[in-house]
Amino acid sequence: MNTKQAIEHVLKGKRNGMRVPAIIAAGVPLATPLKGKTPGQTIYSVLYSESKKADGLVVQVERGTFKLNPKRARSNGKAQA
Repeated sequence: MNTKQAIEHVLKGKRNGMRVPAIIAAGVPLATPLKGKTPGQTIYSVLYSESKKADGLVVQVERGTFKLNPKRARSNGKAQA
């Protein structure tokens, strides 16, 4: 599972969103391609960059808290129906 799919899996079903450390703790074991010294920073970078897109995977609810974007494109690159 790639990084975006791991984030989507962790946040699915959460109405109020989750704090970044909780997303990282749950997402790192799921994201198989994450290697290196800072996989948590990689997940945070994806969260931040996706929250800046109108149809990104997540929206930032408040500082350090993200939830799935209801208008998101699917994490595999195809538009959601």
